[in-house]
Amino acid sequence: MDGDLSRTVGWFTNLHPVRLDPGPVRTDELLTGSAALGQVVKQLKEQLREIPDNGIGYGLLRYLNPQTGEELAGYPAPEIGFNYLGRFPGGSEEHDFAVADDLPVPSGRDPRMPLPHAVEVNASTEDSADGPRLTATWTWATSLVDRSRVADLADCWAAALRALVRHVADPNAGGHTPSDLSLDTLTQDEIDELEAELGLE
Repeated sequence: MDGDLSRTVGWFTNLHPVRLDPGPVRTDELLTGSAALGQVVKQLKEQLREIPDNGIGYGLLRYLNPQTGEELAGYPAPEIGFNYLGRFPGGSEEHDFAVADDLPVPSGRDPRMPLPHAVEVNASTEDSADGPRLTATWTWATSLVDRSRVADLADCWAAALRALVRHVADPNAGGHTPSDLSLDTLTQDEIDELEAELGLE
């Protein structure tokens, strides 16, 4: 990237649409944290890794290329936006700074400005004395989505996260996926069979 960024404050990010397909699964089965959830995680991991350059070129194709821009404009806009801001150290003697939670909250965006998505989730992880703590802020267009529907979605999301926690606590959880290996001809089923035979699960 050209340009002098020495006076830049903050970080760069990219915004791109993603359609994830978990396959034919039952939600109630996934929320138990079963092995089926592990297979879905592997499948979604591979789908995300197939996105070229983590989606960084989408903006160029959508807004600066007249040919691809016209085609991409024809697709429906994503209704949910998700932004993971990263992991931050909490306040302690080990760090030169701490999170300030006693400052006035800014008023936010102009209420006349439309939201990019009907529902937006901004999440971050903060290290604390009790371990990492995930926080999510939900924002939505009240003219399009009822608060009760957003609350239901947030509850389902939290239940899915709890199921993931239970799943990763299982000593048999984990394993490799095709993109982890240099032999890209192996399928997920073949990798799972090899790991089972070698006792690598």
